[in-house]
Amino acid sequence: MDKKIFDIANKYFNEITKTASEMIQIPSKSGHEKEMAEYTASKMKELGYDEVVVDKVGNIIGRFKGTGGGQSLMLNCHLDVVDEGPHEKWKYPPFSGAIAEGAIWGRGASDTKGTFAIQLYTPYILRKEGMMSKGDIYVIGVVHEESSGFGSMTMVQEGFRVDNAIIGEATENDIAISCRGRVAVNVIIDGKSCHASIPEEGVNPFDFLGKFLVELENYELGDDPVFGKSTISPTFISSSEKGTNIIPNTITLTLDYRSVPIDTNEFVLEKLQRIVDKAMIPGISVELEIIKIPVKCYTGFEGEGYQGEPAFAISKNHELVVNSKNILEKTLGRKVQVKPWDFATDSGHFMNVGVSVIGFSPAEIKKCHTVEDNIRLDMIKEGIVGYIALSYEIANKSK
Repeated sequence: MDKKIFDIANKYFNEITKTASEMIQIPSKSGHEKEMAEYTASKMKELGYDEVVVDKVGNIIGRFKGTGGGQSLMLNCHLDVVDEGPHEKWKYPPFSGAIAEGAIWGRGASDTKGTFAIQLYTPYILRKEGMMSKGDIYVIGVVHEESSGFGSMTMVQEGFRVDNAIIGEATENDIAISCRGRVAVNVIIDGKSCHASIPEEGVNPFDFLGKFLVELENYELGDDPVFGKSTISPTFISSSEKGTNIIPNTITLTLDYRSVPIDTNEFVLEKLQRIVDKAMIPGISVELEIIKIPVKCYTGFEGEGYQGEPAFAISKNHELVVNSKNILEKTLGRKVQVKPWDFATDSGHFMNVGVSVIGFSPAEIKKCHTVEDNIRLDMIKEGIVGYIALSYEIANKSK
């Protein structure tokens, strides 16, 4: 391990650990991130960020200005956490932020408050230690990641762009370069209602559904060398009429699509439309819609988010990946894996607008969303070293 950077990391370790514990003590389920956002903004101001902005949906955007001429870097985590479940199931109370058994415990410790504490301090440490990079470093806490990815989706829609990004989802201090996505699609099938005793008077949408499900077996699934094929599964069906003696006007089939990076939402709809066209029968009309869910932010802003996240992939041979691996291996003094995430992240939102993205975090994937949610102190210490080294090198690369 690089002794100089290790000594610097050790110097700030207690402050970062305390900050992580305090964050975990703040309940911040999706849509209720206000206290966590206020804590983050206050901490940024305390640390001397050059700019701290709260956008319309409640994302906290902090910036340390670089010395000039370097590529910009975003360090990104989410402010929200999933529900903690029954408190009696926890070894330590879920919002205790307890520091015990060599770890910090509580809901969000691994996903992603432990990592966010490191990210908050990283540009501050660089400036304090006379290592500030050429490029600007943004540290961003987004809202509604757990519910819909709405915070990051809104940022890119509003035009936020950087050259490079590190997403702080769990990687065990390795590098993540891809994840499958998810999109939910409704197949809305309109026919003509009638009494079930005289079916010839109507047009039964179930007649189309039968043909559609057969044709769906021939759907051309996306294929990926890391994840294998996408999957598509019918998961739910509803009817416009509740009675069992009525041929309904409309039935809606929901499809759960787990996408590999080649499958954009637009591509999924295009391929599904081909299946619809093959199965079409007279008197039926079909609409395909990607399911969106209503989102209400703690700022009062209301909008719609997708029921899922876009897939993400960056080549293992990409300059950012190769350089980051080399930086970490040199600094940490060990082999660093380059691997996929097993779960969806916000990374695809930024990749889709041209940002080069990797994942890096000291958290362990197996702890996320469990009653064993914790982040190890030794992993945090290594993570601080990694973030200092990565941020310094990446944001010092010339434009």
